[in-house]
Amino acid sequence: MNREELFKRTEAILKPEIARQETWAFIGVGSGGARVAEEAARFGVGTIILVDRPGEKLEEHNVIRHVLGYRDLGRLKIEALRDHLLNINPECKVETVSLDVVKDRQRLAEIIRRSTQVHLCTDNERSKHVTNDEAVKAGVTLIFAGVFDGGCGGEVGRVTRGGACYACMATYLNRSGKFDEQQAPETFDYTNPDGPEKSTAALNLDIAQITLIQARVGLLTMLGRHDKAADLQGNYVLFGNRAVEGLFPRMLSSDIWEIPRDAGCLVCGAAGMSEADVDAAAEDILAKAVCQTN
Repeated sequence: MNREELFKRTEAILKPEIARQETWAFIGVGSGGARVAEEAARFGVGTIILVDRPGEKLEEHNVIRHVLGYRDLGRLKIEALRDHLLNINPECKVETVSLDVVKDRQRLAEIIRRSTQVHLCTDNERSKHVTNDEAVKAGVTLIFAGVFDGGCGGEVGRVTRGGACYACMATYLNRSGKFDEQQAPETFDYTNPDGPEKSTAALNLDIAQITLIQARVGLLTMLGRHDKAADLQGNYVLFGNRAVEGLFPRMLSSDIWEIPRDAGCLVCGAAGMSEADVDAAAEDILAKAVCQTN
């Protein structure tokens, strides 16, 4: 491998000498997480950690929306994706971890503490709230994304030290009236941590639009640590693939918000609490979310 040749066309923008010092963890490597991980390899990120539930294999129905194809059918997604990333950037160090993040929070916390940013790409709310809690405690940047039903558009959010966390954003989006008068897709109802896993009907193209924005937010976050002018000016991106009355005024519309931190949040608002108290507070907010959505 010739490092200079590999990054010849991108080094002026990506600054691979910075990217090589980065460690990005991906919690979930489905159609969304896999695509963001692929971009991370192209950015030149030094270490990529791929985390997925034990036994998660590439199935035939995955192929049409995943970066992996038929030659990897039946393989564990994390192992097949590792080989795919190394084929793009052999210099990158790729680690694979089979892990249920809800059942083994200690191991999840260890992975997060090693990372410079965490990409949350799971499809159920309990794993999102658990990962959010651990990222807040570790002070590590968390970037999440979601594709709305039918692939009409999606969202990308970023949680940074001292800013609004995922729980704050869920509260703001679902309970502040921000979408009350809009015909928002059902996927906006994501405060229930025990709700069913989402299986969004969307084209690969629809998913790619949102996950590429997620990858860009990761890139801006990385570059922004060295140049504030290069960073994202906000913490939440709303993007419309197609026009939706009351939500997206036109196709390919976008907006960037700065969602405020909730001073009463039991996750990121617990700065003075012990670790045990933070865990208890996180469980409390999950329980309240269930009550409010039933």
